[in-house]
Amino acid sequence: MALHSSPIKSNDVRLPEPQPGEALVVERYSAKHVKAVILHPDDFAELQGSSELLDDLGAAPELSDLGARAHQIAESPEGELIDDEASVRRLLGL
Repeated sequence: MALHSSPIKSNDVRLPEPQPGEALVVERYSAKHVKAVILHPDDFAELQGSSELLDDLGAAPELSDLGARAHQIAESPEGELIDDEASVRRLLGL
């Protein structure tokens, strides 16, 4: 699912400033009724990048070959943990 954003002018709302890695959950009545989630801009950008990457992977015509390549990279003994979108795209040729 694509992640879309709808800008709102900061003068139109009063929000606390979230710290990186923090999600502020706005509840309505109780924790079961979440009205909104406020993220730090860096965290939101990372979430958008991950969403786009998942969409691209789902639309890839050769998903089985791509999956095999991703598994090969992940299982490589000399490999290192890679969790940023740009590196994943580069390694998988996307």
